[in-house]
Amino acid sequence: MYRVWNFLTNYSLLLIIGAIVALIWANTNPISYHHFVDYVIWDYSPIGHYHHGHRTLTLHYLVNDILMALFFAIAAKEVWEAIILENGSLRGKKAATPLFATAGGMFGPIAVYLGMAMMLGSDTYNAVANGWAIPTATDIAFCYLVGRLVFGAGHPAVSFLLLLAIADDAAGLIILAI
Repeated sequence: MYRVWNFLTNYSLLLIIGAIVALIWANTNPISYHHFVDYVIWDYSPIGHYHHGHRTLTLHYLVNDILMALFFAIAAKEVWEAIILENGSLRGKKAATPLFATAGGMFGPIAVYLGMAMMLGSDTYNAVANGWAIPTATDIAFCYLVGRLVFGAGHPAVSFLLLLAIADDAAGLIILAI
């Protein structure tokens, strides 16, 4: 497991750089970006359960549905250890701070979103007011990777940021579901 961790932490900067390149590429030349992302790696692939439908393995599917699932399993392991272990950095009363910070991490972006919509005028506000729950989302992958790059492996702040991001996303999903 430690060799996998070393690989992930050593190359986490590649994810951040890749996201920046993808963001620029998708906004400057969206057609070539989508051709690349939706390029068929394996047609009629046997991934998932057997069915009569057509399953195509693309880069988009590989990253979003396979690699991100592995990443979230690793992130869940980190939070689990921080909460369950006797000397875990988020055990007991130590978990209260990230959970309270979650409220600020949700209500702050909502206030900024609605405030900006109001500043842009009533037509804009009426058009976007129903989307107030969307800014509550946190990108757990980037939060985790940037936390590890800034604070280093094993620092309690990484577990704090991870729990904060997960709690924020969980609350955001509940808001969106309601």
